[in-house]
Amino acid sequence: MKLLVIGWDGATYNHLEKIKPEFYRKLHRQIFLPEPFWQKREVDSGAAWTTITTGKSFFEHKVLSISGKLENETLFRIFSKVDFLIPSNLFGKAVRLWLMSKLFYKHPPLSTDVKFPRIWEIIPNSLVWSVPVTHPPKPVYGVWVSGIPYPDSYGVYPKKIESMLKKMYYGEPKRGSDLRKYKKELFEQHFREVEAIKWLYDNFEFNFAFIVFVLPDRFMHVENDWDEIKKMYMAIDESTEELVRYINPDNVLILSDHGMKQERRAKWMHTHDSKQGIIASTNRELLVGNHLELFDAIYGLFRGVNSEDMSAL
Repeated sequence: MKLLVIGWDGATYNHLEKIKPEFYRKLHRQIFLPEPFWQKREVDSGAAWTTITTGKSFFEHKVLSISGKLENETLFRIFSKVDFLIPSNLFGKAVRLWLMSKLFYKHPPLSTDVKFPRIWEIIPNSLVWSVPVTHPPKPVYGVWVSGIPYPDSYGVYPKKIESMLKKMYYGEPKRGSDLRKYKKELFEQHFREVEAIKWLYDNFEFNFAFIVFVLPDRFMHVENDWDEIKKMYMAIDESTEELVRYINPDNVLILSDHGMKQERRAKWMHTHDSKQGIIASTNRELLVGNHLELFDAIYGLFRGVNSEDMSAL
């Protein structure tokens, strides 16, 4: 495999520089920012991962959130001129996000709403795993396992391997009232997805993989104890190193869509910090500054590979 990309959704630069987990600290690393529009706002995973994987601005791909696609750009541009006047946190209420949901969301975005090719659609023999806003999966020359949002369960292309994968990995756990159970399930499903990815690697020949693990984001949303957060980082660092050793790719890239900051708001313990995302790699040439730049940097590694858009196959 030429390049293995592993997303640690919500992984935070200042956290990791404080902890310096064993695998992460061996990599070249720096802060990874969203596109300029979101650098002074709270970027959502839907907008961030769609920009990272298409190389297109949010204003082009229109994915505002995992909860909704931008429906009225004119109104949104007016809103964005005064949104700083609206508190993001008012007595523990997410006022700004609530107002955005009322003004701009109609339905969760689908992969078919994104009118630009994702990076794995133009690199043959690719694996995509659990990237937000990739449901339903599209036919590709490779394997596509969809990420949130999805109705009941994730989808898989090719369809013939779906039942086998779902015996290994059940999908993202549902948060309920029992947070202790939920946090335990987050770890259990993370370890299951690592084993499922190993199975895919054993049964297919991949030149490129783009994987997203949602564990950091989901865990920090419901956990405030620093010792527990540190254990989570150590666990994902170890499982990532295990996967890297198993696959043995030429290049490794780890990145996050945003960081997290301690802030009690609504049901969350941590909220998104747009200025604390990470990018870390074995290859310095992949250390770009913001989300808009990564698509071209990745594609540059594959010059000479047949780059015909495989999404129609």
